[in-house]
Formats: sequence, structure tokens, C-alpha cells
Amino acid sequence: MFRLDAISLTHANGHSALREVTLATGQGEQLAIIGPSGAGKTTLLRLLGASLRPSSGNLTLLDTLPWALAAGDLRQLRSRIGVAHQTPPLPARQRVITAVLAGRLGVWPWWKALASLVYPLDIAGAGKSLAALDLAERLFDRCDRLSGGQLQRVGVARLLYQKPQLMLADEPVSSLDPTLALQTLQVLSAAAKARNATLVVSLHAVDLALACFPRIVGVRDGRIAFDRPATEVDETLLRDLYAAEGRQLPIQDHPLPIAEDASDAMPTPVARRNHCA
Repeated sequence: MFRLDAISLTHANGHSALREVTLATGQGEQLAIIGPSGAGKTTLLRLLGASLRPSSGNLTLLDTLPWALAAGDLRQLRSRIGVAHQTPPLPARQRVITAVLAGRLGVWPWWKALASLVYPLDIAGAGKSLAALDLAERLFDRCDRLSGGQLQRVGVARLLYQKPQLMLADEPVSSLDPTLALQTLQVLSAAAKARNATLVVSLHAVDLALACFPRIVGVRDGRIAFDRPATEVDETLLRDLYAAEGRQLPIQDHPLPIAEDASDAMPTPVARRNHCA
């Protein structure tokens, strides 16, 4: 579904956001990206969404070289990739149903997309996506009437409605309580499995990543620190990954101290897995 070969990205101000990143997934894979703040997780997802162009290296998305495409073909490629943002870019006065239906604007013909902005054309479809996230009753509410957590779930509902081949989510549950966070990741995982789509999610909470994803990619200082099955992500790897953030391992409900003896710090990764199965 995608391949990054020695990808680097340097911003105009000279900051190196990613350095020599090599990463690939096949169709239907699900993986979580974890790492400290500023590690490059969001930049990596923006590359996978074809919204940022790498400074060097080779990037393949859906068997295509995105930056070799003409503008129209690049737009078509992006329509096959869905993104749920940590802070969804939803206009305050927009109705929730319109926000969800916007997931298909890139694949609908122009006349249908325009008509749907005037009058929603698939109320049932939008309602189904929202119902999966316990938001069916907010279908016709304005976005400025929702909490931050509800807006995040609307963004996820739009991703579900889009039904892309490559599903990307950048900290999609950061404003949710532990129960809703787990539920939302379960919905994303099930939707990806049902369509054999690839799912890549960046998460702050290490326990959620280990609980819900079979593959974990650790990112630090713009580089891949490790890429392993969740069962092989041990306390030593996590302690090294988050060393710059002190001795606190980020989890969903409260910070968990990293013990000197890894065996005493937290339940084994195996014990925390399969909650999204």
C-alpha cells in the first residue's frame, strides 16, 4: 500500500522533520505509530496522505509515485486515501451531516458533490457512520455545538464514510476518555478489516497502541527507532523511545512511571493486546 525508501523531509526553516525513513506496509495491514511529541509522527502521516512532498528519497503510495503525477491524477490518488485529524478542520457553522458526507466529495462527480452541499444526498449513509461512534443523534447539529471529543469522532465518521483504501488517523482519540477511545479504535479496526484496507494510526497512549495494533512503529527525532510486532515491544524499547520525556510512559488514563526493572513497570504487551479484535 505504501513504501518509503530513505525518505527525508526538511522544512523551509531548516528543521529536519524526518531523516532517512524506510517503512512499508502491505494491503490490509494495521499499525500504530508511537513516539514522543515532536518525533515526526504527524509529518510522516502527512507524507502518507500525499499532502507533503519529501525532500529526498522515494515514496510510493498505492503502487503510484504521487509526485510524478499530473495535478488531476494526484487529486484522484488523494481521494483513495482518508485522513482523520487530531483537530478535524470542520467549519463551525457546518452541519455534522455535511462534514461526514464531505468524505466522498473527492470521488463523487462534480454535480453530486455540489448538490450534496445544498441538500444532503445520503442521510442514511452518514447516519450509519455516526451511529457506529454513538453520534447518530447529532446528525443535523452544527459543529460548533459539539465538544472536542465529539468533533474527533465526527472526523473518524467522515473517514469511515469515505471508505478509502489507505486509512490514516493522527491522534484520533486524544480528546476521548479511555472507554470511548478504545471503542473508536475498535470501530476503525473493524472497518479496515471489513474492506481489507490498510490502517495507520498515530497514538500518544502506548497502552492503546499495544492493545489494538499487531504492529508498532516507534519514531524518535525524525527516525524509525523500531518496527516490531506488538508482542516484541518490551519495556526497554519504550523506555528508550520516551527517554527525552523523563521517566513517564504515556498511557490513556494516567502517566505510568517507567521502573528501573522493566518487569515491574507495566503488564506485558501480550496482556494488553487484542482489545480491538
